[in-house]
Amino acid sequence: MKLYWKVLITAMLPLFLVLGLGMYQVNRSVRIHEESVAEENRLKVSLLRFRLSSFLKEMQKTASILGASGDAARAVEGADTDYLTAWGKLFLDGGGTYRILFTDLDGTVLSRPHDPFRFGDSLRSHPAVRSAAEGRDVAAFYEIEGFFSIVCAAPVKLYGEIPVGTVMVAAPVSPALLASFVSGTSLDLLVEPEGYPPAASFDGTCGRSFLSLDPELVHEGIPMKRVLVFFPDDLAITPLTELHSNLVIAVGFFFIALPLGLFLMLRRHLRPYARLMENLLHLSDKDADLPGVRERLEAEDGNARNEVSAVTAAVARILKMLEEKIALLEWTSRTDALTQVNNRLHLDRVLQREIGCIEREDPPLSVLILDLDHFKDINDTFGHQAGDGVLRKTAGILSSVVGGRGSVGRWGGEEFLVILPGTGLDNAFLLAEEIRCEVERGDFGITRYVTVSIGVAQAVAGDTPVSLVRRADVGLYRAKAGGRNRTVLGER
Repeated sequence: MKLYWKVLITAMLPLFLVLGLGMYQVNRSVRIHEESVAEENRLKVSLLRFRLSSFLKEMQKTASILGASGDAARAVEGADTDYLTAWGKLFLDGGGTYRILFTDLDGTVLSRPHDPFRFGDSLRSHPAVRSAAEGRDVAAFYEIEGFFSIVCAAPVKLYGEIPVGTVMVAAPVSPALLASFVSGTSLDLLVEPEGYPPAASFDGTCGRSFLSLDPELVHEGIPMKRVLVFFPDDLAITPLTELHSNLVIAVGFFFIALPLGLFLMLRRHLRPYARLMENLLHLSDKDADLPGVRERLEAEDGNARNEVSAVTAAVARILKMLEEKIALLEWTSRTDALTQVNNRLHLDRVLQREIGCIEREDPPLSVLILDLDHFKDINDTFGHQAGDGVLRKTAGILSSVVGGRGSVGRWGGEEFLVILPGTGLDNAFLLAEEIRCEVERGDFGITRYVTVSIGVAQAVAGDTPVSLVRRADVGLYRAKAGGRNRTVLGER
C-alpha cells in the first residue's frame, strides 16, 4: 500500500472515531434527558392522582358533616328552608365549585344554598337521592341541574339513626375544576363521559403526547369514555435534533469531500497532515479531552500556511459545536427549567453521593425541605405567572443564602430541598431560620406576604436518601400543622 494511502486512512480514521463518539454522547444525553422527563411526568401524574383523590375525600367529608348535624336533621324534618340554606352556605367555597342540595325522603328539594330561591322541585328519580334515602353514602358521576358532576350524597339522620332526608354535594366537571387539578404541573386534563360533551383544562387543540388515566375514584353512575392527561412539549429536545443533523452532515462531508481532497494533496503536504493526525488520534481515547484537542487544532490552524489549515479549522469548529451542545445537554439534564436551580433528578444523585461519603468518612450531613405556605392561594388569587415568579424568587433567595455551603434544588411543585454536606443539625437549623426570614422579608411583587415552612434533619448511621428526606419531611409536616412560617426539626 502506498504511503499516501496509509496516511489517508490513518488521518481519516480518527475523524470518524470522534464523530462516532460525538454521536454516541449525543444519543446517551438524549436517553438521559428522556428518562428525566419521563420521571418528571410520572411524578406529575402521581400528584394529579393525589389531588383527585383528595378532592373526592373532601366532598365526602362535607356531605357527611352536613348530614350528621342534629339541627340540620330537625330542619329537614320540619322543612325549615331558611336554616338549611344558612347551614349549607357555610360549606360553599368561594370559587363556586360546590353545589349543595337538601331533600326530604320523597326527594323534594328543601334547599339549595348555592341558589337559595330555588326549592320545592322533586329529585325523587335521581339515583343518588334514592340511594342516600335508603341510608347509603354515594360517590359517583351523575348529571345534576343539567351539569355532568361529581356527586357525593349522604342520608340526613335524626338522632344519628332515623333517616329524614338526604344531602348532596356536587361539583360540575368544568374546565375551571380540571384546571385546578393540574395547577402548577404544566399538564392538561381532558374528561369525556359517555353521552356528554368533553370537558378540558385547555382549548382542545392540544397535539402533545398523552396518557390514558383511570381516576380510580368512583365507578358508579355515568361511565367514563376516556380520561386523558396531556404532557407539555419537550422544548429541550430541539437542540439535540439540530446537533444530530449537523453531525450527519459532518459525517457525509468527511466521507466524500475530504478524502478526495486529501488524496489529491497528500503527496505534497504529508507533513501538515501528519501533525493533524497526531492531534486527532487523541480523540480515540476513552476519556477524550475535547477542549484540549480543539485548542491544539486551533493553534495549529493559526500557525499553518497551507491547505490543511482549512481541514484543521473545520474540525476545531465541529469540536467546539459539540462541546457547546454537550454542555447544554448536561445543564438541562440537571436544572429545573422554571427556577434555574437543580432538579429532583440531580438532587437524588447528589444526596446518594453524600450518603456514600458519610458511610466512608463520617462527616455530618443535613438536609432542609421547604414548602411555600398557601401557594395554591397565591396561584388562585394572583395567577400562575405570579406563582411562577414566587417560585423563581424563592429559588434565588435559597441560592443566595446557601451559597457554596450546599446544593439547592426544586423537589417538586412548591417544595425545595437543600443538601448541606459537612453541616450539623444546629447549624442547619440556623441556616433554615435565615432562609425563612429572608423569604418573609422578600419582595415577591404581590400584595401579600410569602412565607415558607421548613423541616430539618441530620443523617445518622444506616440512613438512606429516602429515609433522610422522610425524616426532614416529618419536620415540615409539623411546621405546617403548627401554624406554618416556622422551622421544625424532623425525627432524630
